[in-house]
Amino acid sequence: MSAAVTGLDPRATTPVSDLSESGVFVHTETPLPIGSDIELRFTVMLDEPVLFVGRGRVVRHQMGDEPHGMGVEFVELEDTSRDVLGKIMLRAAAAKTDPLTRSHDSLRTHGLVASLLSE
Repeated sequence: MSAAVTGLDPRATTPVSDLSESGVFVHTETPLPIGSDIELRFTVMLDEPVLFVGRGRVVRHQMGDEPHGMGVEFVELEDTSRDVLGKIMLRAAAAKTDPLTRSHDSLRTHGLVASLLSE
């Protein structure tokens, strides 16, 4: 996944990893302050492209070890996004138990945008 984080550089893209039911890790050398509310938007490529939309809060920084960045906890997800997340988690669980499903070529994302929400 790649992200453009408003407040950092809106033209830059930033990798994202460790997507889970509770949040995501945004790779960046300049994390937003802990407690910052952000909006997350990206397209997940499952069977068809689906827009993932939600709100999150920066809950931790990781700067000493690689990768550098910030942990974002989901605060609110649209129903469609919750469904997409459920499908992603099901595919991840299946990949752990069935070697034939270990390829994640059908799970791709494009253009994640995380923007700071106005308070």
